[in-house]
Order: sequence, then C-alpha cells, then structure tokens
Amino acid sequence: MEYVKTWLKRCVSELRLIAAYSVANVQSALEYRSAFIVQVVSMAANDSLWLFFWWNYFKQFPLVNGWRGTDIVILWAVAAGGFGVSVTVFGNARQIPALIMNGGLDAYLGMPRSVLLHVCIAATDPAAWGDLLFAVGAYLLLVRPDPWNIALFFLLLPLTALIYTSFQVLLGSLAFFLGNTEGLSQQAFNALISFSSYPMDIFNGVVRVLLFTVLPAGFISFVPLQLLHRFSWPLLGAMLSVVLIFILSAIALFHAGLRRYESGNLMGAQI
Repeated sequence: MEYVKTWLKRCVSELRLIAAYSVANVQSALEYRSAFIVQVVSMAANDSLWLFFWWNYFKQFPLVNGWRGTDIVILWAVAAGGFGVSVTVFGNARQIPALIMNGGLDAYLGMPRSVLLHVCIAATDPAAWGDLLFAVGAYLLLVRPDPWNIALFFLLLPLTALIYTSFQVLLGSLAFFLGNTEGLSQQAFNALISFSSYPMDIFNGVVRVLLFTVLPAGFISFVPLQLLHRFSWPLLGAMLSVVLIFILSAIALFHAGLRRYESGNLMGAQI
C-alpha cells in the first residue's frame, strides 16, 4: 500500500511538472501573438484541405470497401489530434538526436526529475495547436457524436499522443548507438504520420503486420476508429497495453543509451 501511495504521488508530481511546462511554453509562444495565430490557422487550414479532398471523394463514392466519409473524418481527427497533443506537450522529443550529437543533454543531467521527461517537455511547436483545433472541430461538426463518444475521443487523443512521442523517443535514442540519426528519425516519423492518415484496409500482408508493430500506425488511427464505432473493453485494453509497451520501451532505450552518452561540456541551464 505504501508503494502504491508513493507511486501515485510521483505520478501527480510529474503531471504537475508537465502542466507547468505546458503553460510556460504556451506563454512563451504567445509573446509573438500574431505569428502564433498565423501558424495555428495555417496548420488547421492545411489539415482541412486534405480532409476536404477525402470528403469530396466520398461524396462521389459514398461507400468504398466498407469505408464511409465519416470514417475518414474520425481517422484524420484522431491522428491529427494525437499529433497535436504530442507536439504541444512533448514538442522537444524531436530534438533528441541533435541534443545527443551536440552534447545538448548536459543542461538536463543535473535536474532532479527524469532527464527524458525534461527533454521532451522543454519546448513546444505552436503550429500543433492548429492540428488540435482541426481535430476537435472536424470531429464535433462533421461526425456529430453522442456524449459517450466525445468523452472517448478525448481519452484517445492523449493515448495516441503517447504513441507518437514514444516512437519519436525510440527513434531519437538510436543516436546513442548509431551516431547522427536525425534524418532517419525524421523520415521514419513522417512515414508514421502518413500511414496513420490512410484507411488501413488498403494494406495487406506483411505491410499490415508492420503497421501494428514496428510502425504503430494502426494503433494511432485504425484501432481508435474501431473503438469509436463499436466500443469494447478488450480492444481498449489492447490499446492501453500497446501504449504502455511503447512508453516503457522508449524509457528503457533512452536510459540504456544515456549510459553511453559523452558530455559536450556545455555550460548552461534549462529553465
């Protein structure tokens, strides 16, 4: 019982730290209010343009291999919303390869909390708020869900965000072992985003297996879509299990690599 209380206290403490960093990052972005608004609106418009293409396609062909227009809306809303949460809250995860190669992790090593957590939440991308705006707006206005599905949708967003973030950490941590993997990490992460935005039924065989394992696009879009269509506790349990596996794998690989890290002797502190 004492262990559980300690663990819960630590979780609450980490959540408070994430919230504090998120507020500080938003305040920093709002110092340039006009630029922030332009980035948000531009990203929301970009997402809407792609959805408009799919929406028109399904207007011409209402049913394609069992897929309807609303299915594409849900798929895009969950994928974009999860990405938006990931990048707004854990926006610095994409910088892990560069931090490893240029000794930038030095500023985080003396901090009392988790090095990995500090690295991930140290920065945000203001444009990602446009993804969130698009996701919520598209789902509520075009799908018109009931209250239960709305609550489930907002539960799925942080879960998909954790998959996005964990995948980025896994890719970034390869730099500890392989050297400069910044380009490889970016390409693999872009592939994850791309595969997450297409109907999963167009993929078969080995590719489909890879999209539920090595490149977890299926758990970012397809599984959430099934949950929002026909909720089941076993499927939600599978989703939670995959999220936990990716989180633990990312933490383990990062800390295994951290033991190999060579300081860049940089003087500085992360505030």
